[in-house]
Amino acid sequence: MGFQDDADFATVEAKFPNIANKIRVFWGNPEFVSLILELQQDSSSDRPRVGFPFDVLMALQSLEQLHDIEFPHLKRKIPSFWQTLR
Repeated sequence: MGFQDDADFATVEAKFPNIANKIRVFWGNPEFVSLILELQQDSSSDRPRVGFPFDVLMALQSLEQLHDIEFPHLKRKIPSFWQTLR
């Protein structure tokens, strides 16, 4: 089963299709790690982010974990807060 068949991916795709498309494009590449980091941090100075619904936040974290398992050589050197909870 590929990540696109995963229930977590479907959760993200249903609510944020633009983000799902980026995940699809960057999966298996270093850009995926950068994308997840960007989504987890508020780097915009113009306006604060509202945040993701809880189910989407958990789905993104699960997809990051799946990506880490499938591509361990791309795993972040400094773990995210969510990775420390595993």
